[in-house]
Amino acid sequence: MLQTLTFEKFHVHPWLWRGVGHCSGHFGEIIQGQFTDPINSSFRGLVTLSCRSVGSTATAKIVPGSGVIHTQKGRVKVKKAVQVYRSLHLVPEDLDFIIDIESNIPSGIGMGSSTADIVATLRAMDQAYGQHTELEDLVGLVLQVEKACDSTMLDHRVRLFAQRDGKVLENFGCRLPPLYVLGFNMMPGEVFKTDDMPPANYSREELARFDQLLSMLRIAVHAGDCRKIAEIATESALINERKYPKRNFGYLMDIRTALNAAGVCVSHSGTIAGLIFPINELPCPATLTEVSSEVRSWGGEYLGLYRM
Repeated sequence: MLQTLTFEKFHVHPWLWRGVGHCSGHFGEIIQGQFTDPINSSFRGLVTLSCRSVGSTATAKIVPGSGVIHTQKGRVKVKKAVQVYRSLHLVPEDLDFIIDIESNIPSGIGMGSSTADIVATLRAMDQAYGQHTELEDLVGLVLQVEKACDSTMLDHRVRLFAQRDGKVLENFGCRLPPLYVLGFNMMPGEVFKTDDMPPANYSREELARFDQLLSMLRIAVHAGDCRKIAEIATESALINERKYPKRNFGYLMDIRTALNAAGVCVSHSGTIAGLIFPINELPCPATLTEVSSEVRSWGGEYLGLYRM
């Protein structure tokens, strides 16, 4: 007799097929704004600060059933993504899916947790069901679930990405040079819902500056210039701070000066921010302990060091 297992109070037969998928998170953006293309049309885009030390890993199991999707409590977007996947690949209705996700990405603070959960699930589904979802279809699936997505679903190469259209606007063709981010949650307890965020309105001067910053970023990335990349991230953060102010941002800039950090980065649609350091210029452990206490004193949350 077949043994049964229990998942979220559902009793199902042992799995027929199993797949595992992974997707990294990020620590905000190097630059996010509105840019001009060669025919003088404007477009919105960003360059994500991909973070290899955080991510989501999904396990998908396919079992006989009646078309039910079993997920962990609260994974509403994951369940919707599986429904869209079923339609795309014409999955028979007599199969159930059991999705289990392990993630070390805090949710709702701007580190790409929902995109990572969805993409990891879709990759696990592909492996379990023996399919290969083309990249264009993968991006389309994510955008059916979220209004904006992250380029972390691609790989760790630097890209200018239209987050609301799911399009790669420019591929820099290389990765970022090694760097670390000392991370903070500027507004602990507050959840930023990206889907509810209206696009920022930029002035003519800001639009011109974004084009300049993008040109500077191309040169800095190919030169492996961590400090120049950090300076660009800082200026993008300052422009967007005027649009979506973050509580305690002034304290962050003070700590940057005190530690001689190369620059600051923020999640423009989140509550996190960080200090950028070249890999050979990290503060000593005693200094990090002092910073942790300082951050807590003004109501922030110390998140620690992240390897980019």
